[in-house]
Amino acid sequence: MKNDNYTIPFIVCLILFLVVVPLIGQAQYRPAVDIQEWPMGKIVLTSGDTIYGPVTYHHTQEIINIQNEDGTLSAFSPVNVKYFIVQEQPSGKSTTFRSLMWDMDRDYSDFKKPTFFEQLNQGGVVLIMRENYIHTEPENLSAYSAQGFLYDPDSYVPGSEWINHIKPLYYLLLPDGEIITLRNVRKDLYQVFGKKGKQVKKYVKDKRLAYEKPHQLVAIVNYFNSL
Repeated sequence: MKNDNYTIPFIVCLILFLVVVPLIGQAQYRPAVDIQEWPMGKIVLTSGDTIYGPVTYHHTQEIINIQNEDGTLSAFSPVNVKYFIVQEQPSGKSTTFRSLMWDMDRDYSDFKKPTFFEQLNQGGVVLIMRENYIHTEPENLSAYSAQGFLYDPDSYVPGSEWINHIKPLYYLLLPDGEIITLRNVRKDLYQVFGKKGKQVKKYVKDKRLAYEKPHQLVAIVNYFNSL
C-alpha cells in the first residue's frame, strides 16, 4: 500500500507532463523579447502567392521566416508581403499582421516604406500596433505594468539587473490609408472621433474602460466604428 501511495501521484504527473508539454510547444512563444514564433501561419505575398507553415517574426529586423515543407526556411520583408496570419494551437487564436506604407513617425517627410503592423480590429477605423522594447530594473516592474507595458517573463534571468518590457505603440489606420500615431492615446483618439467623441466618452465611462488596456482600447475603437 505504501508503494501505491507514491505510484499513483507519479503516474498522474507523468500523464500531465505528456499531455501539457506538447500543447505548450504548439503555442506562440518568444525565444527573445523581440522574436515571436507560431506553429502555423499563412503568408500572402505581393506576387499573389500564398505560403503556409510555421512562422517566426523578427520584430526589430522587420523580417518573417516561414518553414517550408522540405524543412528549408524562406525569409520575407514587408516589401514582399501583403499580410500574414499566424495561429496558436490548440486554442486556434489567430493574429493578423499587415504590411502598410508608413512615414516612420516623421511628420514632415513624404518618404514612406512598407512596414509590418499588427491589426487589432476590423472596421472603418482600424487600430494597429507595433512593439517597442524597454529595459528596466526589476523594482520598477509594477510602475511600467500600470502604464500598459507588457512584461515578458522569459526575458528575465534571476539575479539580473534588467527586465525587458514590451511597450505597445498604437496607431489608427484611416479608410484613406493614412496612419495616425497615437502618441497620447486618449487625446489623439478624440481628435479623430470628432463630433462622436461625447458619445464615446459616455460609453467609456459607463463600461469603465481604460485606454491603457489593449482589449478595452479595441472595444473603444469598435464602438466608435458602430456609431
